[in-house]
Amino acid sequence: MSPRDWWEFVSLTRPPAPTFVDKDYPDLSGKVFLVTGGASGIGNAVVKKLLGKNAKVWILGRRQAVLDKCVSDLKEEFPKAQLDTVLADLSDLPTIKPAAELFLKKETKLNGIIHNAGVMNPPEGAKSKQGYEIQLGTNDIGPFLLQEFLDDLVIATAKKEPANTVRILWVSSMGHYFAAEGGVNWDDINYEKEKAGWTTVYGQSKAIDIYLSYMWAKKHPGSGVVSISCHPGLLNTELDRYHKFGPLMRGMLAVISPIYPPAYGAFTELFAVLSPSITTKNDGNYVNPWGRLGRIRPDVKEGMEGENGEKVWKWLKEQVSKYE
Repeated sequence: MSPRDWWEFVSLTRPPAPTFVDKDYPDLSGKVFLVTGGASGIGNAVVKKLLGKNAKVWILGRRQAVLDKCVSDLKEEFPKAQLDTVLADLSDLPTIKPAAELFLKKETKLNGIIHNAGVMNPPEGAKSKQGYEIQLGTNDIGPFLLQEFLDDLVIATAKKEPANTVRILWVSSMGHYFAAEGGVNWDDINYEKEKAGWTTVYGQSKAIDIYLSYMWAKKHPGSGVVSISCHPGLLNTELDRYHKFGPLMRGMLAVISPIYPPAYGAFTELFAVLSPSITTKNDGNYVNPWGRLGRIRPDVKEGMEGENGEKVWKWLKEQVSKYE
């Protein structure tokens, strides 16, 4: 990374206080949102804030028992909540179409989808059900396919709702700063030929999320849908579930940066999804904690806006074609 990139990276560890919070959110009665990974962590904090503003929320998750427990807990806190779930494993592509079809049978509008679910630092060599590096499969290929099924409804909703209020959020990370040059290792996108540190492999998956925020808008001109990405923040969630940091490592990390509760990540995500300051002019932009426009690593931005963006989109289309 360049000196400026390092400075940007370090500055993200101690963000200014959030300025767009629950009291600033509009009433969301009659609005429908889908949150992937909404049963825990940041996603669950997002769901709570949306329910607190009277939205109808769908949670997509991969374990029915976890989803059922989540709904039970949320119903205690929000007795009148409009809440439903849909079962899919983003790392197993055949499970996505039935989930999307179930959702589409029950809903006639979709005001926002938050592609929040993801994995980080899995066991070495971990693969998705279709043999992709697990972070690439879960963080990119699965969400790409899910979004394809929801495109028509999202666009139709945007035609009926106030301008700039229907949005797609691709949750990325400051980890994209560690991706290969341009964000994508085209020589070995699945990291099967060479060994790389987990930060590099994870960083690629998060760079591709940024690509998707830009490319989705490019491929759907005039849709009226805002497509944007974000770095939620450094948070105390289950994202490190595969390799839990011990007390010593957590202590060292705390010296570098405070580790914030998940609600702070929800401030970031909901700024991207609800702030009136965000419009289609911000398509492909990137939101920093806890709700402010940020800077994409320059070579990643250049890549997504050039031939690399088209190449990523084409590659993803090829991967999901038989599951559409």
